[in-house]
Amino acid sequence: MFQAYLDESCEQQDAVFAVGGFVGDEREWRALKTPWLNALPPGVEYFHATDCFGGREQFRGMEIQKRTELLDKLTDLILERTVWLVAGVIDVPAYTAFSPKALENDFLGNRYAAPFGAPVEYSCQAMNRPNEPFPHDVGDVCDFFIEESKYTASAKRTLDGVRNHPDLWWSNRVGSLTVGSKTGPQGMPLLQVADLGVFLAAKKIANAPDGKIAWSKYYDKLLTGRRIFKIIHVDKGSLDKLHGLHEDLKREAAEGRHPYDDF
Repeated sequence: MFQAYLDESCEQQDAVFAVGGFVGDEREWRALKTPWLNALPPGVEYFHATDCFGGREQFRGMEIQKRTELLDKLTDLILERTVWLVAGVIDVPAYTAFSPKALENDFLGNRYAAPFGAPVEYSCQAMNRPNEPFPHDVGDVCDFFIEESKYTASAKRTLDGVRNHPDLWWSNRVGSLTVGSKTGPQGMPLLQVADLGVFLAAKKIANAPDGKIAWSKYYDKLLTGRRIFKIIHVDKGSLDKLHGLHEDLKREAAEGRHPYDDF
């Protein structure tokens, strides 16, 4: 059984929005959970990348050296396990021009649903045998874990759409969706791992400058350690093309035409 823990992140004053995290065999996740929680310093209930890098909230007053040591330790824990970073990132202004509503739009749903399908596909592809990029019948599924938010319904609709789409080779690999929080009695603390991954993916695509603690150091550690499976950037040009195709299909449907009638 594979499991993917996914979170969301925005960057550069909402210029890009990312959905992503890490995927791997459930045994790898079980082996990571306790060391991750034990690495958190006293007084820190849960890891949040933005706060750790910026010295805010639970990390307020913590010295840069201590926060750097924590980030080094957490990244090393990821490198010790066979899990991979997967993410989809969209340009927010370009997407909003077509879909201005926060939660329900005709084109790609909303800014969460728009990139969410990418890490779902990559998580399913990561189930392939090493160095085998093409699908095969693994006879297993990947379960997805996300944090409860205003986008939860969008995530459920996206996964349902994939499961019911026979033309998508990964449709039979999509398992269940579990929604929860990073902390609490019923919490899913491994979402904290996803938080670090999607934070770094958003920073990379936005080409964000390094702060007092360099985010690029940790991205490069994952890259060198071969823990980045795939990150896709759906930029303005890609969104323009997708929207054009979307409008063509709508028009053909309204005219009662099949998309392949002209071929």
